[in-house]
Amino acid sequence: MVKKVLVLPLIVLLLPVSVIEKRTSYDAVVPIADEPEAPASQSLTEFKSAIETRGQSLADQGVLIETLDHPRSVAEHNADVTFNPASVMKLATSFVALAKLGPDYRYRTNFRAGGLIDWNTHTLEGDLIVQGGSNPIFSSYDAEEVALQLSKLGITHVTGGLRIAGAFYYFATGYHSNLSPETSAGKLRTALQRSGIKIDGATVFGASEGPLLLSHYSDPLESILLFQNAHSSNAIAEVVGASIGGPRAIQDYLVEKVGLGETDLFVGRASGLDFNRITPRATLRVLRALVQLLADHSLRPEDVMPVAGIDSGTLHGRLAREDVRGGVVAKTGTLVSLDNGVSTLVGIAYTKTKGALLFAVFDSGGNVNAYRRLQDQFIEQMIAEAGGAVAVSRSEDALAEVVRHSIVQVLWKPGDQSAETATE
Repeated sequence: MVKKVLVLPLIVLLLPVSVIEKRTSYDAVVPIADEPEAPASQSLTEFKSAIETRGQSLADQGVLIETLDHPRSVAEHNADVTFNPASVMKLATSFVALAKLGPDYRYRTNFRAGGLIDWNTHTLEGDLIVQGGSNPIFSSYDAEEVALQLSKLGITHVTGGLRIAGAFYYFATGYHSNLSPETSAGKLRTALQRSGIKIDGATVFGASEGPLLLSHYSDPLESILLFQNAHSSNAIAEVVGASIGGPRAIQDYLVEKVGLGETDLFVGRASGLDFNRITPRATLRVLRALVQLLADHSLRPEDVMPVAGIDSGTLHGRLAREDVRGGVVAKTGTLVSLDNGVSTLVGIAYTKTKGALLFAVFDSGGNVNAYRRLQDQFIEQMIAEAGGAVAVSRSEDALAEVVRHSIVQVLWKPGDQSAETATE
């Protein structure tokens, strides 16, 4: 692991505490004009035939392919039928988070002193207060850095307890991460004590005030979302979703700002777990809006989405054939227990003759592993029909090494008991 930590005084680093909505309207998103269903391409014809050969119903499948520039439909099947998107819902969550917070946004966690500090004995006589700010990736690495700065300030012993105020989560990978307040607090306490901060009292929950010792800022949202989407982390997506208002707020934003119809989608979970619904056409409108938003910030789709066949995660081993490797940026989705098996693939294929092609493939009612193979074959043939693939800017795994860009901002001067020196 490569560690990069920046410790700055208050006068050097002035990061915004309030959330500023970067954009208020996506009226510039070009709608797809109503037109007769596009004639099926050979790749779509063969994809549908393979589905039927396996005994699955075509009614359980949805496909839409559109050109990115001068939008037009290239091929479609059930494009206006709602399906379960599974983890493809993370793209909607990513878009709304970027629109509301901005790609450079950092989640802030404050550490306060709930009592006086005895500098001679390096003791905080009271609680160590943690004001959570919904950081979705606060981990042992961050706890170690916080403990180091507390020690440098002169605090190694807390006679009170560990008090958690606000939304604090301790990041854990995997699909079954326990994000309960109690679990997160327990992991933080263990990590702090392992790093040399002795805490005598119990772990408690509830708001409390005290002089601000230091603030921890997460990695930029852009980096968080790339990890989230590459590894399809439900834990991260749930916390990011909660930080922007939850599933209902995500759905309302897509309806109000992107112009999706109320019947085009239902957002049940920000991560895509459980019951969600969206049409392939609405999905590509969200993807198109995401591409536009990223361009507004001089970013590319691969800055928040994995490159197939290159980046670590769910797409690392997919679409990795030499003639297409690096030419697809996408998001996968998988649910085994719902809708009799769900596998989805949504993204952008960069081609030689048709430019960037947006695609949404929704498969349900069958074996997810078989669907994945059929999806890859379909996208590979679609690319071949468009003259072959064009590789995107990144040719190496962007997630091969864990490089952290979090920041610890120290706001308290050792030896000073004045709250005025530690205000925000």
